[in-house]
Amino acid sequence: MKVFINALFLLIFICSFSIGQIDSSGYINIGNDKIFYEAAGEGSALIFLHDGLIHREIWDDQFSFFSQSHKVIRYDRRGYGNSSPATEAYSVVEDLNRLFTHLEIDKACLIAMSSGGRLAIDFTLQFPEKVSSLILVGAVVGGFPYTQHFYDRGGHLPSDLNTHEERRLYYAFDDPYEIFPENEAAKEKVAGFVKKIPQKEHGFPSSVPPGEPAYQRLNEIKIPTLILVGEFDIPDVHAHAGAINAGIANSKRDIIPKSGHLIPIEQPTVFNDAVAKFLNALSQ
Repeated sequence: MKVFINALFLLIFICSFSIGQIDSSGYINIGNDKIFYEAAGEGSALIFLHDGLIHREIWDDQFSFFSQSHKVIRYDRRGYGNSSPATEAYSVVEDLNRLFTHLEIDKACLIAMSSGGRLAIDFTLQFPEKVSSLILVGAVVGGFPYTQHFYDRGGHLPSDLNTHEERRLYYAFDDPYEIFPENEAAKEKVAGFVKKIPQKEHGFPSSVPPGEPAYQRLNEIKIPTLILVGEFDIPDVHAHAGAINAGIANSKRDIIPKSGHLIPIEQPTVFNDAVAKFLNALSQ
């Protein structure tokens, strides 16, 4: 019996490892800079775009879960995670396009958080033939305004944060909107990411796509779109979600209870179920 139990635990461990394994990873060289990516699984492609606080590992639960049914790809934007900081002017849209080309992806669903959502929208407007559907999580859209409440976090943002890392740790632990206060485990996990891999500073901001602001062009997006917002996210993000929902005709917006801005970490099971339901409906 003891041998059987030990064998069973070993089998569970092996299965758990294989589900979460990374099939391939590497760097895309762009000039003097490098963009790091990881891929796993087989099937229709899902590309995960991280937010402005955490690198690609914010998608750990989703990367493992959806690799069982799809080809999943995640990467670090310049200055995040394992990618190098920008040493020259660049475009996040063109960087994402390089990822498509490098991995020979014809079409993909973009699953994107916060500023990653802005990137996903900009990319879809520039390369509509490459995006099959959108899943926008606490997303913002280019050109749509923010209130002073957003910038000072409703008066909660301390004025004496001297370093970039202090500011990031504020968002992990103390910000009332980034993570719902009851989600202590999520706070510890995000703080761990911040401490593990500091964000790299660079002096070359990404260029903004030319022409009309993205929010004025949302009606050009015709693909199925799921918009998810945490119940306790900041009002500006809810306003952006409403604007995106109103602008994209084929879109659906859902509110995720007991979550702030970082839904995939705060409510991973609820998030995965909502995304799986959306993707399954598209395949019918």
